[in-house]
Amino acid sequence: MHSLRWKITLNFLTLLFFTLLGAYLYLHQAILKAMGLPWLPPFRAGFLAARLEGQLLAVMILVLIIMGIGTFILARGIITPLTALLPLTRRIAAGDLEQRVEIQSDDEVGLLSHHLNIMVETLRNNFREIADERNKMKAILASITDGLVAVDQVGRVIMLNPAAEKMFGKKGAEVEHKYLLKVVRNHEIDAMVKEILASGLPLENEVRLFPTTSQLFRIYGTPITSEQGRIIGAVLTIRDITDIRRLEQMRTEFVANVSHELRTPLTSIRGFVETLLEGALEDPEVSRRFLGIINHEAQRLQQLIEDLLSLSRLESQPKRQDAGRADLAATLDRVLTTVNQLAREKGVALEKEIPAEIPELAISESYLNQVLLNLIDNGIKYTPAGGRVTIRAARLGELVQVEVADTGIGIPPESLPRVFERFYRVDKARSREMGGTGLGLAIVKHIVESHGGSISVTSRPGQGSHFFFTLPIAAEEGGRSNYQEEPGT
Repeated sequence: MHSLRWKITLNFLTLLFFTLLGAYLYLHQAILKAMGLPWLPPFRAGFLAARLEGQLLAVMILVLIIMGIGTFILARGIITPLTALLPLTRRIAAGDLEQRVEIQSDDEVGLLSHHLNIMVETLRNNFREIADERNKMKAILASITDGLVAVDQVGRVIMLNPAAEKMFGKKGAEVEHKYLLKVVRNHEIDAMVKEILASGLPLENEVRLFPTTSQLFRIYGTPITSEQGRIIGAVLTIRDITDIRRLEQMRTEFVANVSHELRTPLTSIRGFVETLLEGALEDPEVSRRFLGIINHEAQRLQQLIEDLLSLSRLESQPKRQDAGRADLAATLDRVLTTVNQLAREKGVALEKEIPAEIPELAISESYLNQVLLNLIDNGIKYTPAGGRVTIRAARLGELVQVEVADTGIGIPPESLPRVFERFYRVDKARSREMGGTGLGLAIVKHIVESHGGSISVTSRPGQGSHFFFTLPIAAEEGGRSNYQEEPGT
């Protein structure tokens, strides 16, 4: 600003100097003409003319000095208010929009200050709105569970939301401006993005992002267009549908299994009924045998339906906080009374090793009864004559572990991971022959896990099986719970 002040002063003095010089030469010529003298250089026309010229020159120099000082003072008066704006404008340019110009005057500088304040206020409001919108967008992107990836018109990554960062195991700052193929080593996605950028049409595909895993992702891509309609990038929405596909497969298998399990006894019942209607009813012995088979198959249907209803109820209800209380020893005695007849018929010995100090369990008696009955009944059915089924219990901290061990035929290693699946049978023919529905162990697993426990199995073919389940110990305070929901079996 100091250079501008001096520039104004020097420019004015230069203009004034040449103006006064011209006036001096004009007056010098006028003096010579009045004295009747020809053109002579200054101060060569005699004493009188030289004296007049000297006085004239002195006046001109004095005027030049006075005008120079006045011009400098005037220029400083104009420039000083502008100089006062410099620190404020520097801070505003640096991004500090909380500044305000306090120059109050009615001239152009005052008007400039007023307009500058309006501009700063407008910028401040605009930046606040932009910041609010940006924060909203960040919150929205962070709340979306699907991965979002944005790329520019040449396929370089410009944005990842937190879900996408988690999927790829990379931060957005690490992959920005990198080509998508370098971020996700998947040529299907790269080809999909290129097609979207080339055609401008949305696309959808299901791919495995990572070849080494079984995860399946559905990817929906759409182009980003400018106001002029030009394609400037693309956005990919990535959703993990592994669980959805797994559930669909489970549903398909469940429907197929249920249909098969229902069709088998119904086919048998229908066949025997048709035989009876065609004349076998006249033979009392045949009729009685056929009716016994029909009754057996009907009981199988009833048991299957009850198991399905029980399993559905267990899967749909949340974990109960008030689970009830059950005495393991007393409940086990009742179960053993129930299965004693079956064990005697099979020639299987029943043994129990339950310490007296085992506390009550946090489970209703009806559910504990169903768990024990299923496991012990299975042990008896798959143990040959002369074998035994042993029930043991031990306290493990705040849990009680119960073991149901048999000396039966055992389970092959390849079947162990699936024994708790619905309708899974190690030996389907033998299981149906013994009246099993294939749902018993699945029900046991749901009961135990819904009460905060866990269940596992170890087995060797020909050496028997050991089923272990744990349940929490019931809290001492609060007394007995009234929650005694029947499992429906």
